[in-house]
Amino acid sequence: MSLAILNIPTSQDDQLLNNEHNSSLSAIQQRRRHIIKKKVIAIGRLSRQLSVLRENPELVNEIKQMNGSKLPLGTLAQGEEGLRQVLASLKCNGATQ
Repeated sequence: MSLAILNIPTSQDDQLLNNEHNSSLSAIQQRRRHIIKKKVIAIGRLSRQLSVLRENPELVNEIKQMNGSKLPLGTLAQGEEGLRQVLASLKCNGATQ
């Protein structure tokens, strides 16, 4: 939803785009919009990771116990399915050793 708000053009944007004299100002605004968009995406990613931690504490604890109190990189970004895959691979590696 936050990304949709960034894509809504305003009357000010239309005026700036139509005025050739303010082309550098338009470039600055486009850069700011890009920076804000990246921040919104990063916040969304962090929110997803926190919800995965909140919803699956048992899986996270089990993985941490088997992996020296650390989660492999990118595990939380993959969601619950990623946690289950990592846990399965750790159990397979533990059974073979």
